[in-house]
Amino acid sequence: MFPRTILALLALALTFCARAATAPFPAIYNSETSTNKLVPPAEAAALFQLPPGFKATLFAGEPDVQNPIAIAFDEKGRLWVVENYTYAETKINFDLTLRDRIVVFEDTNHDGKFDKRTVFADNLQRATSIEIGDGGVYVLAAPQLLFIADKNGDLVPDGEPQVLLDGWDAGPVRHNIVNGLRWGPDGWLYGRHGIMATSYVGAPGMTKAQRTALNACIWRYHPYTHKFEVVTWGTTNSWGNDWDENGELWFINTVIGHLWHGIPGAHMKRMYGEDLNPHTYELIDQHADHYHWDTGKAWTDSRNAAGKSDALGGGHAHTGLMFYQGDNWPNRYRNSLYTINLHGHRLNNDRLERAGSGYVGKHLPDLFQTTDPWFRAIDIVQGPQGAVYMADWSDVGECHDNDGVHRTSGRIYRFTYGEPKPPKVEDLATLSDDKLVELVTQPDEWLSRTARRLLAQRAHSGRQEIGNRVLHNLLRKVYAN
Repeated sequence: MFPRTILALLALALTFCARAATAPFPAIYNSETSTNKLVPPAEAAALFQLPPGFKATLFAGEPDVQNPIAIAFDEKGRLWVVENYTYAETKINFDLTLRDRIVVFEDTNHDGKFDKRTVFADNLQRATSIEIGDGGVYVLAAPQLLFIADKNGDLVPDGEPQVLLDGWDAGPVRHNIVNGLRWGPDGWLYGRHGIMATSYVGAPGMTKAQRTALNACIWRYHPYTHKFEVVTWGTTNSWGNDWDENGELWFINTVIGHLWHGIPGAHMKRMYGEDLNPHTYELIDQHADHYHWDTGKAWTDSRNAAGKSDALGGGHAHTGLMFYQGDNWPNRYRNSLYTINLHGHRLNNDRLERAGSGYVGKHLPDLFQTTDPWFRAIDIVQGPQGAVYMADWSDVGECHDNDGVHRTSGRIYRFTYGEPKPPKVEDLATLSDDKLVELVTQPDEWLSRTARRLLAQRAHSGRQEIGNRVLHNLLRKVYAN
């Protein structure tokens, strides 16, 4: 007979092994049926009609990536992708027999195609977005905002996810679900929420009275002070936002006007329903002088991009928004905003002009269009080397996907002008504080934003001297120019 202590240790070891074991990833199934043949990934990349000098390449395609719903780059130039399998047709809403996962892709030789793939996490559900920072990753997986630590960057989680916020609606909100994690220039994490349900958000354990009620809004969360607040209210369902060269927030929308200036405290027009503040005097309209669809017809009719809607921009549904601020595309494309037109199978382009106390968006020719009927891009970001990356969900359902989901397809495309310059540094986290300060004023916004994030992270870690030195060096560089 074993001594009691040995039996206890054996039982403890078996318990730990049972907890540490990862359950097999559920079999992925397709509920979408179509007579349209799926275009192979490499062939689909060749279907983009681009301006002279531009090139679209396949960075990754199925089966290596499937149902990509959000993408983000880390300081090593690795692309993090959220694969969402739980989103389902209306009668199911979210299929919780499935799981979502985070996959990391590396392009070690910088040829525009991944050569290393790592599954970081595969135990998520209703995952819609990701952002990198503070020695780990932030993930929106309704009803929670999570932080998964990976302090040494080895792509292995250091432990179980930490719940930072909860209370996001995970049912009736459906495709208007919370999404869109992005670092703002102020060091806050920004996100988006649609109109179809109201969420009551707060730290775990808060009462309903202590929580923030929100729907149809842009919100932000400070990772160090843990403050949570709504930035701007209204519209319908935003699946894209970015900041222009002046640090002004802009976000995209569907069904009603597409372009909105994220003015702090503003209350914008809504598709339907009442603003949560019953004393609002007048709601602000969109910040563009045009629509991308035929407003003389019902908005549901613009899902067919033929006719007048085609000439106007392709339809009402927009996903992803990016201000190009890199150094690869020609200068005439810089500081324009670009948004994916879902039904129009194209990338719309607007130019901002000052008007009164604000701005107005002016329509420019679409940057590209594709004849791929499966094109359903969701997210677009600028990455290393001035290149632009786009996550294509790749399906044939309309934007609500009421009739099923094709889960075994997906692509990541890379858009460049000519051949990008190879990166000078493989890992920005290895640079000194002073070198990072130099990157803050570089014309490549991806370098600048990543440097700012790393500096803020170092300052918060206890190195208080960084703040004054960084500010001094920045002011010196600005006034020198």
